[in-house]
Amino acid sequence: MMKATVIYEDRFDIGANKAFELTMQWLRSQHKAKIKKTTPYNFIEAKQGTMMANTGHDPNWKKKIRISFYQLEQNKILVRVEATPLSRNIFRIEKLKQSWYNGLFSHYFSILQTAQETKIKEDILKKEPITQTITKYCPNCGKEVDKNAIICPRCGVDII
Repeated sequence: MMKATVIYEDRFDIGANKAFELTMQWLRSQHKAKIKKTTPYNFIEAKQGTMMANTGHDPNWKKKIRISFYQLEQNKILVRVEATPLSRNIFRIEKLKQSWYNGLFSHYFSILQTAQETKIKEDILKKEPITQTITKYCPNCGKEVDKNAIICPRCGVDII
């Protein structure tokens, strides 16, 4: 039985500013998430979840999250997520790590992966920027959203 911090990392070719923006949108859409401290393009500290979840392995168990962005060569970055459960000693760290990844962080990393794939397609097509105004709506709730939004601020559904 011990206090634990679980770590998830991945590399993306989207740049720190885009990863930071997407991370802020993702955090705002999460259940009981509160952003505590940010340093743009470097890190975000937040708390997420509730003490009312069944066990510490539950993806919505209250936790402290620190997401750091490390600039690599060219436009590539390393995203590092550190999550520490609050007020709970953990017996099985690997179970915790897998449960939190499957229930929470896999969605976050898939958003970054989708942004990377979109950037690669745009680079290949060498598209000119669209100068006309485009109205964008959430496919789930129908709310008009910012043209750069990837997560609906109203219902939390992916818009990409």
